[in-house]
Amino acid sequence: MNYLDRSFEIGGVHIDPPLALAPMAEVTDVYYRSLIKELGGVGLVVSEFVSAEGLSRKNDRSHRMLAFSEDERPIAIQIYGGDPDRMDDAAAIVEKKGVDIVDINMGCPVKKIVNSGAGSGMLKDFDKAARVVDRIRRRVKIPVTVKVRKGWESDDVLPLLKRFEEIGVSAIAIHGRTRSEAYTGASDWNYIAQVKSALKIPVWGNGDVKTPADAVRMFETTGVDGVMIGRAALHNPFIFRDVAAFSAGRPVLDEVERRIDAMQRYLSKVDGAPQVEKWKLHKARTLVGWFSRGIPHGKDIRVGLQDITCVGDVQRILDNFRASVAA
Repeated sequence: MNYLDRSFEIGGVHIDPPLALAPMAEVTDVYYRSLIKELGGVGLVVSEFVSAEGLSRKNDRSHRMLAFSEDERPIAIQIYGGDPDRMDDAAAIVEKKGVDIVDINMGCPVKKIVNSGAGSGMLKDFDKAARVVDRIRRRVKIPVTVKVRKGWESDDVLPLLKRFEEIGVSAIAIHGRTRSEAYTGASDWNYIAQVKSALKIPVWGNGDVKTPADAVRMFETTGVDGVMIGRAALHNPFIFRDVAAFSAGRPVLDEVERRIDAMQRYLSKVDGAPQVEKWKLHKARTLVGWFSRGIPHGKDIRVGLQDITCVGDVQRILDNFRASVAA
């Protein structure tokens, strides 16, 4: 069975194929998302989380994080915060920007975020979490979705998700770990299956999808409507396309040439960005470092990144590496 033939809707927003790029802090900005969309195979892209506090206080950096391109659609912007009033206002700002979906972060396990009552800290108080979502749902007309973990310390989030469904949330994305587990241990796909069977709204499964085979296995074992992939896309930006090939029984070939092409496409996007050179160099080092892992002699690329002074230097490193591979 080809699970990618099953499209679905989130509050009237058509999702096809049923694969999503997960939100990742300092990763899924407009440049990274547009690259993933260009490479193909993804039905929804989600932004890095944006501070509701920053948006409501008109912080320039927070507002710049709302940037997106039309070719990314459908796109969700994810917001986080511990203050219900600011979350309410932030959702309205996101809607005014013109995106398709506003997503609420209730999954981030980072201590700084949790201590402010945001991220997975919301899972400590179901009543407060429900109030936040209810106010946002009443404030905006675009679909509202929530990304959660399976609980704070135990797998007890399902009652809250049922309340979200009653409030009018359009979809849930669930990561199969508690906040206490952070990113350790195995993602509990059995609990994801339990959530899917208990809810009528669409459910995204997230956690431990490292290969195309994993994505298909998550569909098979959990019954989710869609699979959300995060960290695996850092090392293989073609994973969404590869899931389609694997599902159709076609060979999946992780060729060096396509990795180099993806790196150079990204560098071109970053080089044209209005940010300062220091930011561009950080992005170039980070992403090229990720994308070069797993390819033969990829370490040669990463060693070269130590001495770069501009994005053009990285392009030349990649051109030389391509030539050496072809020789």
